[in-house]
Amino acid sequence: MKKCFLVALLFCFQFSFSQNTNHLKSVLKQLKIKESEINQELFTQKVLPYDKGKSVFVIAKYASEVSVDYFVADAYILVVDNLTGKIINKFIEPNAWTSDAVMLSSITIDTGLYILNKTTRAFGVRVDYTGSSRPNPYSESDLSLYITDKNSLKPVLKNYQISQSNGEWDTNCAGEFEDNNSTIDIDKVMTNNFYNIIVKTKTVNTKNIPTNDDCIAKETIKRKTSKLIFNGKEYK
Repeated sequence: MKKCFLVALLFCFQFSFSQNTNHLKSVLKQLKIKESEINQELFTQKVLPYDKGKSVFVIAKYASEVSVDYFVADAYILVVDNLTGKIINKFIEPNAWTSDAVMLSSITIDTGLYILNKTTRAFGVRVDYTGSSRPNPYSESDLSLYITDKNSLKPVLKNYQISQSNGEWDTNCAGEFEDNNSTIDIDKVMTNNFYNIIVKTKTVNTKNIPTNDDCIAKETIKRKTSKLIFNGKEYK
């Protein structure tokens, strides 16, 4: 009995993996894009937990010549039917992402509880960047929110910086760093038929001081709350 269960589980996994692979090929065919034209390491997909017959696909299509440390990519944000692989909704932004000295390191799909009104729920796309300098470390994460609008997708929040870290140090101990991290809550108050977004930001400033054979870190923490308001087109 256990053996049969394991065989069935393995079959389901293989079938699911095959379906996902075929869907990417099908999606690229519908978009008339070759596999060689996309950054496959940045490709990501995720089933919508509130609409499990659909998945979000995010594709970075090269928009310029590609080198080891530089490229520009068009953003393809898609909602795809899980059964057929057909594109249901899409949003395309030319030259959306640039990767250079500050490298575009990853893209993730955020299906948090972004319920903007009684009938509208958004999903997020987070884009992470990482700097290449060791003496001046840098990282950043930007969040965009999308909602369905008939047969297309509409961005209602574009490239909002949700976290950032930067600093300058001697690569041994002495230096100063700043880390900003924000969380998002949905307000109970509406503007233009969409709930306001509450942003809570925590900022940590760290100063490293070498002392004899030790390295002492002194932290200062600040907290700030702000709001993003829907102006009829997007959150600002």
